[in-house]
Amino acid sequence: MVPRLFGVETEYALTALDERGRSLDRGQVIDDLMRRARAALPHLPDEFSSGMFLQNGARFYVDAGHHPEVTTPEVSSPWDVVRYIRAGERLLAELGAGGTRRRGGRQVLFFRCNVDYAGAGTTWGCHESYMHTADPEGLPAQIIPHLVSRLIYTGAGGFDSLSAGIELTLSPRVPHLTREVSTESTHSRGIFHTKDEPLSGGPYRRLHLLCGESLCSQLASWLKTGTTALVVAMIEAGLRPGDAVALPAPLAAMQTFAGDPTCTATVASLSGNHLTALAIQRHYLTLAEAHAGDPFMPPWAAAVCEQWRAILQRLERGPDAVTTTLDWAIKLALYKDRTRRRGFAWESLPLWTRIVDGLMRGLPRVGGRRPRLTVDQVLDPRGPVAEEVNQLRPFMQDHGLSWNCLRPFLELRQELFEVDIRFGQLGDAGIFTRLDAAGALAHRVAGADNIEHAMTNPPDVPRARRRGELVRQLSGNDDRYTCDWQGIWDAQGRMIDLSDPFGEAAEWTPCPGGVGSVRRMHGLLQRALRSASGRSQARETG
Repeated sequence: MVPRLFGVETEYALTALDERGRSLDRGQVIDDLMRRARAALPHLPDEFSSGMFLQNGARFYVDAGHHPEVTTPEVSSPWDVVRYIRAGERLLAELGAGGTRRRGGRQVLFFRCNVDYAGAGTTWGCHESYMHTADPEGLPAQIIPHLVSRLIYTGAGGFDSLSAGIELTLSPRVPHLTREVSTESTHSRGIFHTKDEPLSGGPYRRLHLLCGESLCSQLASWLKTGTTALVVAMIEAGLRPGDAVALPAPLAAMQTFAGDPTCTATVASLSGNHLTALAIQRHYLTLAEAHAGDPFMPPWAAAVCEQWRAILQRLERGPDAVTTTLDWAIKLALYKDRTRRRGFAWESLPLWTRIVDGLMRGLPRVGGRRPRLTVDQVLDPRGPVAEEVNQLRPFMQDHGLSWNCLRPFLELRQELFEVDIRFGQLGDAGIFTRLDAAGALAHRVAGADNIEHAMTNPPDVPRARRRGELVRQLSGNDDRYTCDWQGIWDAQGRMIDLSDPFGEAAEWTPCPGGVGSVRRMHGLLQRALRSASGRSQARETG
């Protein structure tokens, strides 16, 4: 059977507070974090000095927007995806805890929260990469129906952060996707991403997906990569699994599915049938089951198909059947409980959302941000939303609603957003972590364990294993070596070629000429100069 290689890159939100609970400068906190990481972790610096490759074959760096990002090494099973995601999160939490201990009352906190609710429209990605040899032109049509519908078990759950009200979504990433296919990853995001950066040599290409989310549930993470890897394998084998469930409007379909926790909503297909997300997933699953033993499938295909079918059967019974297993369903139970405690019926929230949306039409955006609605604005007969208040009165009377409930609704909105953010907080204080420790959840995957070992050891994939071994061997020479996914370079003009994902050799050879080599050598020189300057002008960061 053919091994499948894949991996995940997760962006984490970060906040740091001083002993009085005041926010600290994020740039300085990130600089301090990376400085401590370089001092504490065996590593080789990456190509542009924004981060490092670690002894377990993974990469840790600071991405655009000053947020930490941790990748897994390339792995060959969904069990290892879960294992190395958790290893990276534990590493990050330990680095943050080290900064907290060093600074007394200061707290450095990391979150898998996917979206920001402060009005800036920020979203943090969890990108997936799948190695393949298929024709890239044929990939979108075959995989997009899977990506659109898999969110019923891969969705992180939360709220539409672009809405002024409270709008539940199974996948908070979906409102930030604006097209079917895209070339960009930080704006105009698409369901399918056309990034053509193979990170390997020979016939191999990389499918780079950015429509997914960071998850807490082991089973959800396991299924996300396991099922998608099987779909990629089928496409590579020429099976064309997407033809029978092709959608004329994939983005609209994804939005429909994301707004329906019952998984019963239907969308039109090109065949004329109306399909639920469950029906689309069952189509892909049935095809995968029929070919699970074929040579082009990985050895774990049957195990993934078994869990895939089991989760679809549970979803058919409704949200309560997965309320201890999948991220969005666990959160939904928490949201409903908090709403009830606040004196609201869950079914009334769409009514209040419609009211708030109507009021917001009277408030212009300021500096690209959504303005903040206050009760005082609504009660002021000469306020900026006075006209909207008059227009909404008949609607409120028809539904027996009172303006006295507006303030509690807005307060509930902030509380629910806080629950969503704190759910994914790394470390013992996170809501998911506490529920899991209390035995309230049933999300774990047998075999996705030994996290401590994964923090310091690479997986048994030739290139990842060689990279990890070389990092351990060469660590401590930041001024001499630089590393990326495809190789390691030294300041003497030599390289170790890691472009073959399955190659076993690890020999130093002369660097081939060209712009790439010049850029890497220039990076080494600049890093050496910065290092020398840093030693003579060291300063403490707050």
